[in-house]
Amino acid sequence: MTTPRWWSQPFPPTGAIASEGIRNQLGRPPVDPLTVFVRETAQNSWDARLRTSPMATTYRLELTTVAPMHRPSWERLLGPPAHTEQHLGVGRVVRTPDLRLLSVVDRGTKGLGGPTRADELALDRKDWVSFVLNVGEKRDTEQGGGTYGYGKAVLYRLSRVGTILVYTRTEEADGTLSSRLIGIALGESFDSSERVGEQSRPFTGRHWWGDVQGDHVEPLRGPEADSIARTLGLRPFVDDETGTTLVVLDPDLDETDGVEEVAQHLARTISWQLWPIMLTERGHDRLHAEVVADGRTFAVPDPADTYPLDMFVAAYRKQRDGEGSVLECLRPRRKLGRFAVEEEWVVPMPKDSASLAAECAGVPSDPHHVCLMRSPELVVRYLPGPETGSVNKAYAGVFRAVDDLDDVYAAAEPPTHDNWVDEQLSGHDRTFVRTTFRRIKDALEGFRAAAVVTRQAGSGVPLGAASTFLGGIVAAAFAGPDAPEGGPGGGGDAGRSGSGRSSGGRRPSPGTRDRIRVGPVSDPAVDERDGRVVLVQRFSVTGPGPARLQASVTIGLGDRAKETDAPAGASRPQVWFWATPAGPVTGDVCVVDSPSEVDLVVLPVVDTITDIAVVGDRAEASP
Repeated sequence: MTTPRWWSQPFPPTGAIASEGIRNQLGRPPVDPLTVFVRETAQNSWDARLRTSPMATTYRLELTTVAPMHRPSWERLLGPPAHTEQHLGVGRVVRTPDLRLLSVVDRGTKGLGGPTRADELALDRKDWVSFVLNVGEKRDTEQGGGTYGYGKAVLYRLSRVGTILVYTRTEEADGTLSSRLIGIALGESFDSSERVGEQSRPFTGRHWWGDVQGDHVEPLRGPEADSIARTLGLRPFVDDETGTTLVVLDPDLDETDGVEEVAQHLARTISWQLWPIMLTERGHDRLHAEVVADGRTFAVPDPADTYPLDMFVAAYRKQRDGEGSVLECLRPRRKLGRFAVEEEWVVPMPKDSASLAAECAGVPSDPHHVCLMRSPELVVRYLPGPETGSVNKAYAGVFRAVDDLDDVYAAAEPPTHDNWVDEQLSGHDRTFVRTTFRRIKDALEGFRAAAVVTRQAGSGVPLGAASTFLGGIVAAAFAGPDAPEGGPGGGGDAGRSGSGRSSGGRRPSPGTRDRIRVGPVSDPAVDERDGRVVLVQRFSVTGPGPARLQASVTIGLGDRAKETDAPAGASRPQVWFWATPAGPVTGDVCVVDSPSEVDLVVLPVVDTITDIAVVGDRAEASP
């Protein structure tokens, strides 16, 4: 039985990358570390999936504590020698009573195979060398998510002691399945000048734990690897199962709110970042994701049934099924990808109600975003689009790049794969990526909030601006103090809102004492009734009653005359009903007691200004 031990890498005569350089390749992303962790590890698992497997690929995050029965094995097997302990923080944490582990467990994947030495030519696979040994290699997975493997640095960054374990089962060259187990640590580069009786030399700060063989480390293999893994309490492989388990020692987690909150955040982050490959219609070629914390399973939200992700799912399905549009570059002429948008009328999300996962994804409220993706159909980023100007209108889009340009978009991604940066490219490739953003911007222009300035007839002063509700532009108006009584709607009182303009009025009556007065009580307001968007205007009624009220709603034309006759086939605003003290009354006319207050509920036409006018007289005087 091989006893695994730590080996520190010295700088060779030809030089090598120091551990600081590996960590710096990922940089310090301004986003949540767990979001980067999920994105990068899931990308690796998805790239390694067995595409011919009849089962979905499993991606599971496990947050555990080393059990008391396993802790002596951790201290005995992973404790470093005394002369390197100051350079390996793992020696300290394996002695702690509550060692936390965050594991990435994927199954239905091919595991890490190929040669275990970087100086050995790989005839087929080189997964092991690329992940465990080398740094900065270009991807060798067709249409894979990773480009240079920099994402593995996030594993070491998340560990407070820069240490991970890699336990994998893969198919060997002879067709048999075999397990491999190794430890990897990234510390700080150092030298051995403090060692008495030894030749001083510099070290890279990279360390491996396993079967030390002179100038390199081999993994523990086969039954020996499985035995040590069981001794440490790692989840074993069963039957002919293949895959990889990555174990982060002492993860840097914000557990101030408890393990449950961390687990829920991980589950929601999975949904926000991985939803395109989780959809059930993908059949066996999909990702089945789970989160387990201290033995309790936390469900990953179903993106097709979770707002607002369900809107992105709907847009994705549209572009997939050919309902969207094709975005193109004209010079040179080239198809860039498919684009589709899903719109919804929504009740606004309360402030600060979005989950941390949504905020980290860049969608902190109701969406006005486009999800960018390419061939592996992982989320690249949620690109903000123009706000509609209405809290009640939301839209979600999806742009999926064509496979022919996958290498171009992949090359435009930074190490964290969370954007397309055209400045990284040149020539036509740069043009393609830059044009992509321009075409998306053009496609979303119709959602941009518009402003309309109107003038009250005869007032001589600007009267306000517009707001939008689900794309409907509606304007406000005021009657100036010197406006004639015969202003719009025949009345001298007007209300203001961002949703309509209204006036109250009266019909001539035989005497001023018999006159019915109608005036707005509040601004016209946008509301939702029975799932429909409406304008609501409250009017007061005074004078001898009962009073007969008649409403007129028309499409306004800003500083031109209002449009009383709509073009043939055009929609027109309609009076839906009156909300009176005695109950609802349908139609343009209603009779109410006086004095009283009454709400007029109007169905507006989107992308128009709505003029509302109400006049009243005594009911008995009505013809």
